Amino acid sequence: MYWAPYLALVINLLIIWFMPKRLTKKEIYVTWFVIALVNLSTDVLFDLYLKLYELGEPGVQLSVHIIELTLGASFGIIFLNFMPKQLRPFLIYSAFWMVIIILFELMMVSVKFLNYTGWHLGYSVVFYIGALLFVRWHLFFLRKGS
Repeated sequence: MYWAPYLALVINLLIIWFMPKRLTKKEIYVTWFVIALVNLSTDVLFDLYLKLYELGEPGVQLSVHIIELTLGASFGIIFLNFMPKQLRPFLIYSAFWMVIIILFELMMVSVKFLNYTGWHLGYSVVFYIGALLFVRWHLFFLRKGS
């Protein structure tokens, strides 16, 4: 079992617990499950089907699925909670988060939780840009529909 993603999850959950909430409970709940589903789906596609990277040991493991369903969602909740509404501050905020996400991914590679087998960091940058834009739209969609 790998300790680094679980340590990150515990830290994120503590941040979520103590942060001043700008998101409603409903927004946190729905967003958590949407991000978890997207994260699990993309990992099944890129990891298990296309074999572009490996999370943990080869094959399917419950410990990896726990991380897939929780860690990305916890980062997403923190990102959305403090996300600025205006475009320019959002772009600066997103650039800051891109640095954090990339450094985190590199840390997961260095502790051997994430092993590239056909993937490279450039793909991650494109994916994360799309993910940050998606969760911004997602929150807008939730609030507009309420």
